[in-house]
Amino acid sequence: WGVSDDREALLMMSFGILMIFAAGTAFTPAGLAGLPAQRTAARHASARAGVFDFLAFGKAGASHILVSDNARAQRIKAQIEAGQVNFADAAREFSTCPSGAKGGDLGTFGPGQMVGAFNDYCFDPDTVVGELGLVKTKFGSHVIKLTKKP
Repeated sequence: WGVSDDREALLMMSFGILMIFAAGTAFTPAGLAGLPAQRTAARHASARAGVFDFLAFGKAGASHILVSDNARAQRIKAQIEAGQVNFADAAREFSTCPSGAKGGDLGTFGPGQMVGAFNDYCFDPDTVVGELGLVKTKFGSHVIKLTKKP
């Protein structure tokens, strides 16, 4: 066991770690079990952690589309669910919030940082990552897509 053997072992270990990060979803429970991605994507969405997700520990992440009334929010939600438009494009086209320019992405936020009903929806343990919800606040009606569970 010379110095070159130690370097080779370290190199192989580093390469293995790199491959795990590069593979992404292949190493989620769904990927390892070989289950269809459609059925398990929502269930394991929070299991796919990014390299810097530890910085957002205890925070939720969401995207939203803010409109003036509930009827309009329901129509937009229905169009997204029917596949007529994707969430980000709908946010750019319909949202009155500045986040619409970023496809509605609000990033991550801690408990209490958002207005009451919006905060309650995002931090509700029953809210599923990726599903759309409607919330009414003093700012208007929101079509919300939770992107990260706290």
